[in-house]
Amino acid sequence: MNPLLSLERYNQLLAPARERFESSIGLNALRSNRDPRLLEAFLLYFCAIGAQMTEPVESWISRAASCCATLGLSDLAEALTRHAKAEAGHHLMMIADLRSLADYWNARHTPLVDADELLRQPPSYGAIRYCQVHEENIASDTPFAQIAIEYEIEQLPLRYGGLFVARCLEIFGPEILPKLSFVTEHIDLDIAHTHFNAQQLSKLLELVPESLPALVVAGCAALNAYAQFLTDCVELAENHCQVPSFQSEAPFRFLSWRLHRPLSDSIGGAVGSWPNWVDEVRSLRGAVLFDHGRRPHFVAGNGCYSDSDPMDLHAWHVLAYAGERLVGCVRVYPLAGGGPPCLTEKLIGEDQFSQALRRMGKNRSKTIEVGRWVVDPAFRTGSSLAPGIGVQLAAGAGALAFALAHQWEDISNGVVMFSAGSRDKQYLVLSRLGLKPVSGIEPVASIEYDDVIRVMCCTDTQQLQPRFRRMMDVMAEAIQLEQMVPTSAIHFHLRISGSVDILDTGEMYSSDIRLS
Repeated sequence: MNPLLSLERYNQLLAPARERFESSIGLNALRSNRDPRLLEAFLLYFCAIGAQMTEPVESWISRAASCCATLGLSDLAEALTRHAKAEAGHHLMMIADLRSLADYWNARHTPLVDADELLRQPPSYGAIRYCQVHEENIASDTPFAQIAIEYEIEQLPLRYGGLFVARCLEIFGPEILPKLSFVTEHIDLDIAHTHFNAQQLSKLLELVPESLPALVVAGCAALNAYAQFLTDCVELAENHCQVPSFQSEAPFRFLSWRLHRPLSDSIGGAVGSWPNWVDEVRSLRGAVLFDHGRRPHFVAGNGCYSDSDPMDLHAWHVLAYAGERLVGCVRVYPLAGGGPPCLTEKLIGEDQFSQALRRMGKNRSKTIEVGRWVVDPAFRTGSSLAPGIGVQLAAGAGALAFALAHQWEDISNGVVMFSAGSRDKQYLVLSRLGLKPVSGIEPVASIEYDDVIRVMCCTDTQQLQPRFRRMMDVMAEAIQLEQMVPTSAIHFHLRISGSVDILDTGEMYSSDIRLS
């Protein structure tokens, strides 16, 4: 058999697995995401878990070599033995990178990370499967398939390493390069390794043509496991970044903020009688809520995004602008203004809504709902600003809601409303800020919002995350709250006399919006 034709046949059979890897969730996330914090978190987990996967490589190849020698494949056994020596200690590069990346992270972000603690974490599912692929191969009747595993894995730095490093340079600049020694060195090392593996694979196929099925199975299994490992690292990074990061309580200097009073007392409700910012807000919300067709009713008949809601005219609005562009908004709706039912009331029904207020000993006339909490999706994918904007919008809305509540004579009867979606983990994010589920209200499956909505509450500002309360102070100043609500000169990071519950409808209905 012609060895070149045999290798070509092997490559043809591996093509579907390579295409699956090319379109895998983890790889696509790395290609498309430009969030520096998420990419940094990915690098931490890539090195921490990757070190666990890389340390046994020398042993795996050596043991496979011994098994091949037992089968009489002496040339392959000798070649694998040399290869094993070349792989010795490579995990130390990943550990060194991890320590450098941890220092880099800790200088710029919270929560702080401990490199040793990351190294001690259990391996992810993909890492476990990757190790199993090697162990199962060594224990099988076809240990020579180790060469296929090496061939597939060591092609990855050649196919993707340069693009990945270029993305890191684009986002972080040249200062990141010393922290990527494992990736950068393997781009060079694996040129030779891939040539070596191709030669050995060709020789084996010429010598043992019937080995082709076993080689294909091993190569596919290795790629599938490594794709899962990358996906695991992305998911771990996403979970890590869901913890609110208040590295700076100050608002982004390139953003400007506007606070608008309810329009119901100053204008009529006729279309065209309100200012342009109302249409901007409704258009932005419609685009975010539409979410690539997930909620089709947020597109008008003319093809324009729209979220026309009668509550808008009775609500306060906190808006974030980048230049002249509206990039974020949140609505604060006092029910005492005589407007339509709030979203929570419509979701769970008037009777259940009233019962929930009675159980908490609250008064509907002293109820406020916070909602329509959205950030421009293009801003998140384009420059990773949405996490910071989302946090600041939340803090601005919280400051406003509590300031309005402090106008009441008896603040203990007040309640601020929020309903959080579960599908994109908004509920979990809000929980980390200190909000709690409202007792007696089950999650609501909403067809309109294609989500499961949870109603939450906070019985005291002291339950909120301390640094979030400090950001509420900063945002109160940024939106010039004291000029709009004279009683708002309070400090949320200090103990406030009395308490206000937060019954939550903060609809961050978009996978593009995360507090991180």
